[in-house]
Amino acid sequence: MKLRSLTSGAALVALLTTAGFTADFTNPIMRGDWSDPGVIRVGDDFYSVRSSFGWQPGLPIVTSKDLIHWRYIGHGFTTHPKLQPGDTRFGIWGVEMGFNPNTKQFLIYAPTRDGELFGYYADKPEGPYQVKSLGILGIDPGFFADDDGRLYLITNKFVINELTPDGLSVKGEIVKLSRAGHRYFEGPDIFKHGGWYYLLFSDGGTLPHEPSTITTLRARTLAGPWEEDPQNPNMFSTGSGAAFEAPAHGTLIDTPNGEWFITFHAHETAFYSLGRQMLMEPIEWMADGWWRPVAGKIPPLTARAPSLPACDYHLAQSDNFAAPMLGLQWFFTCAPDFSGRSWSLAERPGHLVVRTQSGDLSALDALPAIFQQRVIDKKFSFETQVTFDARDGREAAGLHLYHDPLMNLWLASTVRDGKKIIAVGKHNLGQRTDLWSAPNPHGATIHLKIAVDGEEHATFFFGPDGEAWTQIGGPIYFGASGHHLRNGERGDPDLGWVGRYKEPGAPPSPADPRLPNRSGNIWTATTFGLFALGDGAPATRAAEFSNFIVVQHLP
Repeated sequence: MKLRSLTSGAALVALLTTAGFTADFTNPIMRGDWSDPGVIRVGDDFYSVRSSFGWQPGLPIVTSKDLIHWRYIGHGFTTHPKLQPGDTRFGIWGVEMGFNPNTKQFLIYAPTRDGELFGYYADKPEGPYQVKSLGILGIDPGFFADDDGRLYLITNKFVINELTPDGLSVKGEIVKLSRAGHRYFEGPDIFKHGGWYYLLFSDGGTLPHEPSTITTLRARTLAGPWEEDPQNPNMFSTGSGAAFEAPAHGTLIDTPNGEWFITFHAHETAFYSLGRQMLMEPIEWMADGWWRPVAGKIPPLTARAPSLPACDYHLAQSDNFAAPMLGLQWFFTCAPDFSGRSWSLAERPGHLVVRTQSGDLSALDALPAIFQQRVIDKKFSFETQVTFDARDGREAAGLHLYHDPLMNLWLASTVRDGKKIIAVGKHNLGQRTDLWSAPNPHGATIHLKIAVDGEEHATFFFGPDGEAWTQIGGPIYFGASGHHLRNGERGDPDLGWVGRYKEPGAPPSPADPRLPNRSGNIWTATTFGLFALGDGAPATRAAEFSNFIVVQHLP
């Protein structure tokens, strides 16, 4: 049997579950973009990994004991030679996680932009992982370990391959499946239950408004013949008016006490800046051997939680920079510079010291000084204290909301004509606009805050002490600009998962030869964090950040 495998859950859920009652949970179980989730169970612990595209460190790994609360534990890799700076469309995509019963090792399968499939392996789920190319092409790998220890892998190429016992090489082809009647074959995965092999895959596309499904085939042997579930698709939501759209990449998982669930990713309607979040729904096995989602085909907002003791895991966001290593929530859209030349946690304990890099937020050279993490809340604020003596050019240090070099916005301590100011600006389709500025009356050390209102509007504040705040400018809407318009607004910039480039009637992608992603910002949704950039200054200068604070505000 394939051992497979969520974030939300209030105190009441934890209390009832601990007391032996089964409560409900609220979807999504992993808030924010958690695309193509690979989920497994090993013993009493659940693990998940996601596609990380151009982010480095990449392949973030989380764990849970109740499928509701999660925490970061590691990454599949720190840097990758095939990833290109500034790329958020390609990179690492369509991933899988598995456990090898032969070697007792944890496995991650991840293809790169050219389709080359790599296997990552480690003795512990958090790593460190070693890597080996499998020598085949394909995306969306699905791993399966049979009862006899034989290992298999299926990809979007419609082929089931047997792997060597270590899971790191291909022995040969078992069967090539027919795609007759199906437009796409995304996220295929194999499971076993009651003497049947089940193959789940997604058809219909990846955009929020496309008719994505979760569909099932089954067979008595992996070689087939494979038959269609007469009630396919098993999950589907387009045009339903549901809270979530485009369910895909389904994973069947059982708990230690025999309950079964399906995890999958989906878009939350009107909140596309959160990307494809991970959801869950209980399933039941029918007398005829097919599985059925308990709440029906449309992804539910709430459902019955697993009968497991609650755990107190949470996803790290705030950071006091007291640890010697960067927190696992942070990443870059380039290879991280761990040399100490670009930034340091040791230079001034309790502070992140960042040295300005060339250019502004649109510059590829600036990427080593643009610290990012996933947006996982709808209504939240983030703030920091930064000490930065801006003097030259437009050098700046502060906070950002970001998708890629062409689409981002910022709040910064900076300088104009020799005068220290606080400034707000944005890049939309690569075009820079400096929006608002105000004199900085507080000197080199200042507190900055960006607040997001629960409907994808960002508002900007500065102050002397983290208590008294002065607003600068008005709100910026960064939600969808094409498919769904909130009150007629178009994202400016659009930091959503889809981005403006793939929407009908969207302007052409900027012809910027520096960027590997010519067709636009998609796949990774919104990130946020801090930065320090030179932007025309003749020399490098240090910005000292302390106590990065993220506060979730309930609607």
